[in-house]
Amino acid sequence: DAGGRLCTMLPLHAWAVGLANGVGLRPPMGYSSWNDCASEVTEARIRRVARALVNTGLAAKGYTHVNVDEGWLKSRGTTTLAMEEDTAKFPSGMRALGEWVHAQEVPGAGRTLRYGLYTSRGTCQCSTKQYQGPGSSGHIERDAAWMVAAGADLVKVDSCCGSQQREAAMGDYAAFRDALNATGRPVFLAVCGWNAWYARRGHTLGHSWRIALDGTNWGALSHCANVNARLSKHASPGGWNDPDLLQGTGKGSNDLPSNPHGCFDPSRIPQSRDWYLSERQVRAQMTLWAVMSAPLIISADPSQVEPSVLATWGNEEVISVNQELRDGGPYQGHRLAGLDLHYDAALKAGSGTNVWGKPLPAGALALAFINNGPNATDVVCDRSCYGPLAGGSAQTYALRNLWARADLGAFSPPQTLVAKAVAAHGGAAMLRLTPLAAGQASSRHQQLRGGAFEWRPCREASPTGDWGGQCGGAKAVRGGSGKRRPKLRRNAEGQA
Repeated sequence: DAGGRLCTMLPLHAWAVGLANGVGLRPPMGYSSWNDCASEVTEARIRRVARALVNTGLAAKGYTHVNVDEGWLKSRGTTTLAMEEDTAKFPSGMRALGEWVHAQEVPGAGRTLRYGLYTSRGTCQCSTKQYQGPGSSGHIERDAAWMVAAGADLVKVDSCCGSQQREAAMGDYAAFRDALNATGRPVFLAVCGWNAWYARRGHTLGHSWRIALDGTNWGALSHCANVNARLSKHASPGGWNDPDLLQGTGKGSNDLPSNPHGCFDPSRIPQSRDWYLSERQVRAQMTLWAVMSAPLIISADPSQVEPSVLATWGNEEVISVNQELRDGGPYQGHRLAGLDLHYDAALKAGSGTNVWGKPLPAGALALAFINNGPNATDVVCDRSCYGPLAGGSAQTYALRNLWARADLGAFSPPQTLVAKAVAAHGGAAMLRLTPLAAGQASSRHQQLRGGAFEWRPCREASPTGDWGGQCGGAKAVRGGSGKRRPKLRRNAEGQA
């Protein structure tokens, strides 16, 4: 399965898939070179990143795809018209590189890395100031067979230099689908068409489909999330809405002038001028992408990113939210509260808060809280917010803060959940709610144990997004430590 080792621990079901080849039953995880290197990707970079996925432990957590994006294809043979790699950048050739990727050992999992290649369905590649290459228009069967022969487990097909008319575009992707099927190799087809209208027919074309333009920065990625909020029903095993790659901060990527291990000089790739995120926004993206069951495809070198970024991408509990699917669906999370998120990366100004939720197996739930506004703020999810997800039950849940990796006690409807002081401009917090069996919840479990609530009055903000019940009725009392603690009081509806 495309989801990697983590998926093997979860039950699989025989869902129908677009290519009917058994891959993509869970959102794919791994690496793609585009935002890491733009068109300047090299064989050395791919080898470095593959080793980093293994050495950082990310591969063992499911990040198994190693995808070479635009920049590898130089030309076509004059007589054969076959694809020809740029041997200056890929001296071993694409087939040998694929064999090397497949030969890497992931501790505890074996040879689980998967190899991906890129093309565009039009007459040319998308291109940069430094690179131009031929597209696959008129050569779809030949190119599909060539990439599969080179060992591709995933093929990303972009849309540049091709017709943007809906039926023509669908026809091109259908031709790629059929060409890949004809090879007999189970290949994940990533449709990169940049439009929400692919979602309706996505399952008939490929295993994932881009739903919006490139998510180059937090503003663009917020827009991708807004678009995806309307497309939840189209995601299911074998086919996923794709709101674009997991972005880093640019460290190790666009810093080549000052870093010998960087990948490109941004002055030579003008279109990269507004790329990347803050460390806070990296976590917000991972939070949203997890509940949206989106592909988790990193576009940075894991050996060079900040420790907090590596910890964000490697949080197994958040990864599990992305990979776990409730039998019968819905398989993608929904926006439960809030309107569209906005952020202007140039002005560093934004607006909007959201709560998203995803149903998980065995009656569990995941909740994601996002703040794009200018100030830290409490983000509230009351019964009208989580009720549709919980199904109106009176179930008591154990709460866990997934980013803090901390248990918080128990929660029962109709209480209100509040993410305290979620940071501005891409702050995030995340909860997992696990049902408690009858008799498991005691009176002491009924009170949330979040640091901001237990140790300080509710009016004091916490910079880490701690948890508490709705605290308008709290007053301070003395605890055994001699410090002043707030006392939880419930209103007439039982809300905290």
